[in-house]
Amino acid sequence: MGRSKGHTPVRTCISCGAKREKKELVRLILDARGLIVRDDRGKGRGRGAYVCRNNLCLEKLEKDNRLKRAFRKDGTLSLHSEFWEEMSGGGGHIKKKS
Repeated sequence: MGRSKGHTPVRTCISCGAKREKKELVRLILDARGLIVRDDRGKGRGRGAYVCRNNLCLEKLEKDNRLKRAFRKDGTLSLHSEFWEEMSGGGGHIKKKS
C-alpha cells in the first residue's frame, strides 16, 4: 500500500510550535560528538527536531530547554560551532546576535 500523490509531510517547529511542510523547516540532529548540526538531506540517523528558518525561532533554540526536550537528553546540548555560518549560507538571512 503506497502513499497517495497528494501527501505532504507536516512537522512542528520546536521554537514556535507552528506546523509547516517539512521542506519549509530545518532539520536538526545530534552528531556522534553530541553536537547539534543541520541535516540538509533529512536522512541523518536518530531523533530529529525541526525549526523554522527565521531568526526569532533560531535564537530561541538556546533558551528554555527546547533542544533538551526535543532530543530527550539531560545535561548540556550545544550547537555545532559552524551552525550559524551554515544557516546564513543556506539561502537564509540568519545571523547570530553577538
